[in-house]
Amino acid sequence: MTTQQPEIVGHRGAAAVEPENTILSFRRGVAEGSQWLECDVHLSADGKDVIIHDATLDRTAQEDSPLRTGAVADLTRAQLDRVLVGKGEHIPTLAQVLDAAVREDGTRVPLLVEIKAPAAVDLVIDLLQERFDEADWQDPATAPACMLSFHEEPLRRTAERAPQIPLMRTTTATSPEWWDSCRDLEVAHVGVRIADARLADVERAAELGARLNLWTARAEEELDRALELGCDTITVDDPAWAFARLGQRVGA
Repeated sequence: MTTQQPEIVGHRGAAAVEPENTILSFRRGVAEGSQWLECDVHLSADGKDVIIHDATLDRTAQEDSPLRTGAVADLTRAQLDRVLVGKGEHIPTLAQVLDAAVREDGTRVPLLVEIKAPAAVDLVIDLLQERFDEADWQDPATAPACMLSFHEEPLRRTAERAPQIPLMRTTTATSPEWWDSCRDLEVAHVGVRIADARLADVERAAELGARLNLWTARAEEELDRALELGCDTITVDDPAWAFARLGQRVGA
C-alpha cells in the first residue's frame, strides 16, 4: 500500500450525479478526474455483454422507457437496446464504455470490469484481447482494464485464459479463506467494503503486494474512514466531491 493520496475510482462512472453505468456517467467520471472507472457486466439471452449492475431492469429503467422490467438474462441485446435508464441514456456495451474511458489528451482511464454474471467472463476476455495488444498488458499498473469479481471462478478462468489481465477480488468482509484465495490467484488488487475493513486488511494487502481498494464512499464519514485506514484506491459515486474533500484534507 502506498502512503500517497489514494486514487479515485468512479463507481459506475459518476453514479451520484448521472445515471449509473451509462456513457454519460462514464464521461462525467473521466471529466471530473477519476483515475479509474468501474462498470458491471451481465450477459443477454443471446450472449452479448450488458453494462448494468442489477440482474433485472426494474430499478434503473426510467419511467417512460419502452421496456421497464424483466431479467437481463431473459432479454436479447436488441431488446435491451430499447431500454432507457435515465436522461434518455441507453444500456451500453463494454466496447462503448472503453471508448468513453479516454481523457481529452488521449490517455486511457483504466477500467475495473466487474463480472456480475459468471457466464460473461469468456466474452469479456475475448473483447479485451481483441481490443488491446500484448504490449498494453505488460505493466499491471498501466493496464487498460482489470477483471473484478466477488467470486473466485471468473478470476480463475481469466488467469487460465488470459494471465496478462490483472485480477481484483473484492468482498464485503474478509476471511482467512478469502485471503488464501487472493494469494492463490495472485491478484493485483483487493477490495473491501469500507464499513467492514480493518487495519489487519491493510496489512494483509501489503503482505501480498496487492493494491487495496476500499468501497464505496458516499458520505464524508465513509471517505474519512477509508483515508484513516489507508488504501491505494477509493471507490466513490461522486468523483468531484471526493477530490474536493481530499483537497480540504491536504490543505488542513
